[in-house]
Amino acid sequence: MKSYERINLHAENIAKAIYDSIEETMPSEYSLIKWVEENFGIKMKIFHTESSEFKRSGLEFFDPQKNIFQIWINSKEPGYRQRYTLCHEIAHIIRNSGLKYGFSSGDIYSAWGEERFCERFAAAFLMPRDLFIRKWNSIPNGDIWKKARLAKFFGVSGDAVYYREKELKLIQE
Repeated sequence: MKSYERINLHAENIAKAIYDSIEETMPSEYSLIKWVEENFGIKMKIFHTESSEFKRSGLEFFDPQKNIFQIWINSKEPGYRQRYTLCHEIAHIIRNSGLKYGFSSGDIYSAWGEERFCERFAAAFLMPRDLFIRKWNSIPNGDIWKKARLAKFFGVSGDAVYYREKELKLIQE
């Protein structure tokens, strides 16, 4: 198995385990925050910024003086992008906190590997595999709005749906 495949599988499994333990039909970034805080014994604070100097989608860092993880989200981006970015940044916290819980493997110690893990985690959490496949199958294949319907249902971008479809091998490229 290639390195990126191991990272993908690892992120998928962790996202599924957390989603299953939250026991909500529709995944919520707020439930994810609560779950991480309760299970890792940490606190998070989310900031939305409109600063023109903040060119990123999001940023996460630990403030040792306040003993809290701070997540900065670019509020100039569309709501669906902010939601995805928030889950991506939380994945950094899970990955880094998870080292002591065995959530990581050597494959994600590189910057590329960690970013891949966080991207895949965000997609797998916001669009859980089984729910995504069920919803995918409920929309006729000839429906030209299928991707848009899925994006609206899951509250993500059309691009996020496209990559999820590919990851789950529901479409061929």
